[in-house]
Formats: sequence, C-alpha cells, structure tokens
Amino acid sequence: MGQSVKKGTDGEDGYSAFSVRDPRTGETASTQLEAMLRERGVQAVTVCGLATDYCVVETVLDARRLRFETEVLSPAVRAVDLHPGDGDRALERMREAGAVVG
Repeated sequence: MGQSVKKGTDGEDGYSAFSVRDPRTGETASTQLEAMLRERGVQAVTVCGLATDYCVVETVLDARRLRFETEVLSPAVRAVDLHPGDGDRALERMREAGAVVG
C-alpha cells in the first residue's frame, strides 16, 4: 500500500503540503512529505490543485526551497482570486522561485 500525507486532522492548518501550523501557537512543523520523497530518491515534483494563490503557491515555494525541481501544471490549477490577479501573481512568484509553470 502506498503512503499518504494527511493534513488538518488534529486542528493544524497551513497551506503547503510540506508543513503544518499550530493555530494556537503559530509554530510550524514539517509533514512527512519531504522525508517520503527523499527516501525514494525523488528529485522533481509536479504540482496541481486548488488554490493557485494559497496551497499551490505555498507548496511550490517550499518544494523549491527544499531544492526539488518543480513543475506546475497550470491547466490543472485554479485560483480563489480574492483580489483580482492573485492567481497570476502567485504564478509569477512560482516562476521567480525557479518553478516551471506550463
């Protein structure tokens, strides 16, 4: 059986798949995602999902910070766009961090 990373199960929050944040203390901790990828020799990740301007951008920025080659499947992401253009600005932040947005 494959492994999975679950978030938000004990009240923690956070947007990145690589971390969780305690809502009471603000303390951030790593999920098991990085360790799972490293033990399998993964060097590149592809990211898609919701929402471009929240979870996707934070996951991509963390992946780049952790030195994973990172691709974003732009047809497979959608932004909340609470403020018009948030999604486009998030895509630009990902490009600036070195992700390939295609």
